Amino acid sequence: MTISTRPSTSGDAMSSFEPNHFREVLGQYPTGVVVVTAISSTGDPLGMTVGSFTSVSLDPPLIAFLPSKTSSSWHSLREAGDRYCVNFLGADQEDVCRNVATRKEDKFRDIGWDLTEFGNPLLDGAVAHIDCIVDVIHDAGDHDIVVARVEAMEVHNSGYPLLFFRGGYGSFRPLSLASQDSALVNQLKFIDVARVHMDELAYRFDTEVAAMALVGDELVLAATSGRIRGSVTPTSVGQRLPFMPPLGSVFAAWGPTALQDIWISNAGSSISPGERDEYAKVPDRVRERGFALALGHKEVARLEHTWTRLNDNDPSITRKAFLAEVKEVSDKYNPAEFPESESYELRSLAGPVFAPDGSVAFALTAWGPMRPVSRAELDEYVDAVLQACARASAEIERAHNTPMWASHEAPGTRQDRALSTPRAE
Repeated sequence: MTISTRPSTSGDAMSSFEPNHFREVLGQYPTGVVVVTAISSTGDPLGMTVGSFTSVSLDPPLIAFLPSKTSSSWHSLREAGDRYCVNFLGADQEDVCRNVATRKEDKFRDIGWDLTEFGNPLLDGAVAHIDCIVDVIHDAGDHDIVVARVEAMEVHNSGYPLLFFRGGYGSFRPLSLASQDSALVNQLKFIDVARVHMDELAYRFDTEVAAMALVGDELVLAATSGRIRGSVTPTSVGQRLPFMPPLGSVFAAWGPTALQDIWISNAGSSISPGERDEYAKVPDRVRERGFALALGHKEVARLEHTWTRLNDNDPSITRKAFLAEVKEVSDKYNPAEFPESESYELRSLAGPVFAPDGSVAFALTAWGPMRPVSRAELDEYVDAVLQACARASAEIERAHNTPMWASHEAPGTRQDRALSTPRAE
């Protein structure tokens, strides 16, 4: 390791700037958030939150981070040696960022981690990591510039990174991904063709019917029909949800294997192998039945209320809290069995409406009544939703004058056997 020093002129340079003004101006530039980790001589994990990380060179591969000279965490890391792991935090890891930044001791309490091949702590849920060894440390006013050689690196999931901007934490969607919203234009054309069938279904059951589209890795509520249900959180066009279990199972069920894999991987690294195995069964179950459903008004309504607040940018609702709530109610979606003798709190029931190419154009969702329904009433809802989906799919095909899809059985043709016998998984 080389330490480079030179006389500092920072005091003279800063004399004409107020510190708060300096922070305000530099705060207009967003920065990524990483946690630099190492293992102490006693075998304990060490960590430091850094908002000034950058790539330096491709050949040789060099990266850099800029810790404060007065940081006790940086002091501990330097004592531990010159090999570190840079963990790129995910958008849902604000609590990890704050815990590592603010705790003086036991920074990794309640934070899962494992060791990299170079023996540094790799945090659970990190988007990516880089193992590195310090090459040179430059003096830079009240900070050090630590330049390190990359020894190993890996991307762990497709999540978005955590960013710090104007004094707060958040994330972003690249413009290249946001442009996928243009794909919604075609889906809206399909919905316009099928709207009459949404209206008929909404009128028949005196409820709200929604069209949900898959755009990139998000579910977008593209259109609604009917009335807002009493004592139920109102939905609004434009709301977005993550495409992850148990949400969006209609698209996973009739999509290619790669899409099903993305659906499950979007649940993140916090799910157990057992939960992953259960999620993997859902697409086949939904496709066999011909529909997806959610049971349980209180639990699912709470989730609907949370996602409405999240879409409204309610500062009291974090993405991590929302994802935790999704996980809590996952057993309310697409249960393995439908015992004949029971009544059901039918929250919602969704079926696929197909585009001319055989892909799912959108999921048509109807909300159930606020009272329990019998098995016979549930069958009636299933039949009505699947028939509406079949008619809407046929209407779209006629409007586009293309051959009927060959790879999918039309929804509505399997509802009798889908519910006739409870099925143990």
